[in-house]
Amino acid sequence: MFQLLKSLWKKEEHLSQDYDEQSSILAAEIASLESQLQGEPGNSETQKALMLIYNRALSVYAKSKTYRQEVDSLFIRIDELRNIIRRNI
Repeated sequence: MFQLLKSLWKKEEHLSQDYDEQSSILAAEIASLESQLQGEPGNSETQKALMLIYNRALSVYAKSKTYRQEVDSLFIRIDELRNIIRRNI
């Protein structure tokens, strides 16, 4: 019985590490797209890609222990991106 509980605990730790790895990959992609957007604020393709990756990152960051505190700043960046998109329309 306890072996089952121990195996479940190990799986949760393993999943947490997976979310941390996914979060770091998403953070690198976000940084790259944000730098592209700073160079060309009117590029609608970059805006779309950035909005998609922000939404994907929200769920992954929320499950990651390392990146969980970044969720609030991610919402702020989403709002800023929406304002940029509104200005361009």
